[in-house]
Amino acid sequence: MRTSSKAIQLIKSFEGCRLTAYRDANNVWTIGWGTTNADKAVTGKTIKEGLKITQPTAEKWLIESLKRKYEPLVEKYENTYHWTQNQFDALVSFCYNIGSIDQLTNEGKRDKQTIARKILEYNKAGGRVLEGLVRRRKAEHDLFCEPMIVGYPGYFPELPKRGWYIKGDGIKTNTSLKGQIKRVQRVLNWVLNADLTVDGMYGDKTVAAVKKLQKMAGLTVNGKFGDKCIAVCKEYKKIVR
Repeated sequence: MRTSSKAIQLIKSFEGCRLTAYRDANNVWTIGWGTTNADKAVTGKTIKEGLKITQPTAEKWLIESLKRKYEPLVEKYENTYHWTQNQFDALVSFCYNIGSIDQLTNEGKRDKQTIARKILEYNKAGGRVLEGLVRRRKAEHDLFCEPMIVGYPGYFPELPKRGWYIKGDGIKTNTSLKGQIKRVQRVLNWVLNADLTVDGMYGDKTVAAVKKLQKMAGLTVNGKFGDKCIAVCKEYKKIVR
């Protein structure tokens, strides 16, 4: 997974950008969009008093540090949690600020509900609660808990040509959406013997089953059940004629 533009804007809104090195609330030399010497493998620079950079350099350092350092720190728990895009984005922002999600997830032992609650507790710097961190943690918590709404172009003859499914944990949908999701769950049960509960909720187990199908078929593994997935289902089980 990659950090979305929405998450990048969230990070920028809290980090701010300064093109001359300064000391942050923890007395750490910082520059650009919150870049520190912890990111020296990306910057190749020692951030210290007097250092100045350009705006394009600040942008490059932010994107490269997300790609090379912070995204992998969240991605390593993908097989445990099967992150939605919103959850991944929230944790990349958290990780960019804190440096890791190992403690937050208790190295993969906590469930998502506990993780969401614990995010709010990381609001201190130098032993003091900071209003900026309170607001950032609230924004990350809310993004983590926000359901994903993903469009699809129509999978089955009996479904509308265009529609939506909702991906998230225990998300309530209207009747038509539930019916469409149930159809997807039945297909996954037929093809994979997935033993999914056909409840119309596009939650973690359904996402995991879709990813299993995608891995099996050599498709992009993103948890989104689209045209390529239904083509695989047609081939394996001749479900849709």
